[in-house]
Amino acid sequence: MKEELGWSFVAWKDGVEVVSRHEGFTDRERERPWTEETMAPVWSATKGPMAVCVWMVLQRAGMDGESFVRRVWPELQVGDLSFEELFSHQGGLAGLHEKCSIWEREAVVASLEKQEPLWKVGTHGYHPRTIGFLADEIVRRVDGRSLGEFWRGEIADEHGIDFWIGLPEAEHHRVAELVPAKFGRGGEPKPFYEALLDKSSLTRLAFSSPSDLAGVSEMNQARAWEAGFPAMGGVGTARGLAKFYDWVLRQEFLGELVRPRVAGLDVIQRVENSFGFGMMLGLGPKKDCFGHPGAGGSYGFANVERGMSYGFVMNSFEASLFPSKERLGLVVEAEV
Repeated sequence: MKEELGWSFVAWKDGVEVVSRHEGFTDRERERPWTEETMAPVWSATKGPMAVCVWMVLQRAGMDGESFVRRVWPELQVGDLSFEELFSHQGGLAGLHEKCSIWEREAVVASLEKQEPLWKVGTHGYHPRTIGFLADEIVRRVDGRSLGEFWRGEIADEHGIDFWIGLPEAEHHRVAELVPAKFGRGGEPKPFYEALLDKSSLTRLAFSSPSDLAGVSEMNQARAWEAGFPAMGGVGTARGLAKFYDWVLRQEFLGELVRPRVAGLDVIQRVENSFGFGMMLGLGPKKDCFGHPGAGGSYGFANVERGMSYGFVMNSFEASLFPSKERLGLVVEAEV
C-alpha cells in the first residue's frame, strides 16, 4: 500500500485463516524486512482483549454486567455504577485531577479512588488511559493475577494467540519500530484534535492522565512493551488480533460483548459512537463490525453475520482517531 513503511493484514473466517499479507520494513532505514512474525504496539486495539478478560473474570466469580462495581472495588466514588456502565465508558472516570505517572500503578489506583465522576451515567466519554487501570485492578481483586497474566494464562497460551499484554524480553526482537505521523497533516476528525489542543478540555484531561508515555517514540521502549498496560500496551501480530476475534466469535459470551449499552455523542472523542461491553460498535468500512481501533491506524475487528475477523498492524502512524479508508479497504478485499 502507498505510504506504508511496514504492515500486516490477516483475516479469518469460521476458524480458518483466509488472508495473510505482510509487506515492507520494520525500521526507518528499511534494512529489516517485515514478516508474518513481526509484531507492533497497537495502543487501544488492546482494549478488545482487555474487555474479554474482565468479562471472563466477572463471570467466573458469579457476576455479570449488571453487577455493581462496588462489590469488587468499594473505594471508588461511583455509587451504584454497574460493570457494563463502566466498560461502556459511562462511569465518568476518564481523567484524573490528581497528577500521577502511568508508571506508578498504586498511585494511579489511589487517584482513581479519590476522583469524583466527571459526568453522570447516560453521558459517555471514551476513557483512553484510565480504563486499563480500572480493568486491571478489578481483575486483580477478583482473580489475584494482573490482567496481563490472566490474558496469557487463560486465553493467549491456551489458544495460540500471538498477542501480549506484557511482552517478555525473549520476544523483543520481533517488535517493529514505530514512526510518528508526518508533520503538516491535520488530524481527523477536527473537533477531536481541536479539543485535544485545548488545555482546559475534558479531552485533553483524558488523554494526559495518568501522565507520561504520551508520544509515539516512547512506545519504542522495551519498558513500555513489558509494562502490560491493558488499555494501550498490547503488542502483537495481525494474525494474533484476527485469531483472537475469530475465537471470540465462537464464545457463548459474544452476545454480551456486542449488545449496545450506549450510543450518541462521545464527550471525549467528540464524535458519535456506540459501545457494548468494552467493545466499540459500528466499526469497519461498512460500520457493521465490533472490536477496537488503535492509535495510528491499527485495528482488530469482527463481523458476526459474516463470521469473519480482521487484524491490521503497522509501524507508520496516521493522525486520525480511526483507520484510513485505504487500511479499511483491506477488509473489503478480504470479503470478496
